[in-house]
Amino acid sequence: MKSLDVADPSQVYSAFLVYMDLVEVRNWHDVLIFGSSELQLVYLLGQEKADLTPEVIIPTPVTRSCSHGRIQQYMKLHQTGETVSSSCLLAIVESDSTIVYYKLTDGFVVPDPPDFAEDIDNKRWKKNKMRSLR
Repeated sequence: MKSLDVADPSQVYSAFLVYMDLVEVRNWHDVLIFGSSELQLVYLLGQEKADLTPEVIIPTPVTRSCSHGRIQQYMKLHQTGETVSSSCLLAIVESDSTIVYYKLTDGFVVPDPPDFAEDIDNKRWKKNKMRSLR
């Protein structure tokens, strides 16, 4: 990552921590490392599961601020003819190595429908809780 020579040391360190988290902890597949001299950052491309399309992961230290324009530039990273994605993951790395992932999309995304069995269980639980409080 240092040999890419496109980012400051704190961003390279964040990219390393995110890479290790994705590969060793979360078992992502085919995680590749890229550099963008235009944006001066190291970013990753990987798949959560082997049969999914690759996602762009932008590691960033918590001390770096992101403007709306910068996020729009992130969304355009690594878009080729075969891998056009309308989302990317922003991985924010805290100084204690805690990583928080935010999925950024280009526009609104309709959420998946809820699992009805889970909702029924939640309603029953709430009803039983209300009865016990009375």
